Amino acid sequence: MITRIPVLPALLGTILAMATTGVQAAPLPPACAIAGAGSLSASATDMTALNYVLRSAPGTGAPSLHAASVTISGPAGDARALRDLLDAASVVLLGALVNHHGAGCTADYFLATLQPMMAGLESGRSYDIAWSSPVATTGARQIRFSAMHLHLSGGGDARPIAVSLEMRGAGINGDSVLAALLPQDARSDFAVPAQALGPLLAATAGRPARSIAVPVTIRTLRARRGDMQLEGSGTAELTGSPDAASAAGHMSMRNLPELIETLRAAGQIRPAGALALANLVGHHADTQTSWDVAWAGGILTVNHIPLPLR
Repeated sequence: MITRIPVLPALLGTILAMATTGVQAAPLPPACAIAGAGSLSASATDMTALNYVLRSAPGTGAPSLHAASVTISGPAGDARALRDLLDAASVVLLGALVNHHGAGCTADYFLATLQPMMAGLESGRSYDIAWSSPVATTGARQIRFSAMHLHLSGGGDARPIAVSLEMRGAGINGDSVLAALLPQDARSDFAVPAQALGPLLAATAGRPARSIAVPVTIRTLRARRGDMQLEGSGTAELTGSPDAASAAGHMSMRNLPELIETLRAAGQIRPAGALALANLVGHHADTQTSWDVAWAGGILTVNHIPLPLR
């Protein structure tokens, strides 16, 4: 069975981490997570938390997130609102990176936290959040980045929200297979309906009361590892589970044979064979291989050919 790479859940889940409410951590339910910082500096529109730590539950071994600093900016009304946003963002980031769903991270919490931000986005305002040296830990596995940056901008009225997420300097400890496959750098630019943010937040880091399907337009998606580079665009329907999500679009990859050999060396024989088949049916130009792709029901289809990833 293929080992799941957590980058795309991170890309698509973390974009929804922007929610603006509160400077105190009190609105973060203790049953969801506990957060703290070494120091805080704040104004009505900016906040920086140094040595930020968020743990999903008390005690050792629980999933946790640490960042050297977290900086957030946007019209939130006051510093308390920015702190609540910072915490909600970090809860979703942790959930996306380690596939953790906290029963105490309720849909009502996320929806309430989102309200001030939604007002800002509807008036065409923008929000930024940046994590410096974030590390997500679960058990013996650590997923680390040199930096993450998220930007959301509203188009006004009921138009979709434009989102960009950039991740740099990725690495993993405690999982040799993922360490060989995880993209070092990635960026995604896409649009999502404003009314879908709250439900998808809950699906990413909590336990939603009902299933959701959020339509997303992916303008650009780029991921790089060494000489390998993936690019794509298209549409998707996101859910709280990658297997229930669907997507369709066009993708291209530079140096695909290198990825196939990396998978084989990691013992991932089935996905390596599937990508070898994709290489055969792809369109080739120099070191680039391109395809029309679709993902639905846990099955990847390349140029109308289903690939046996599992």
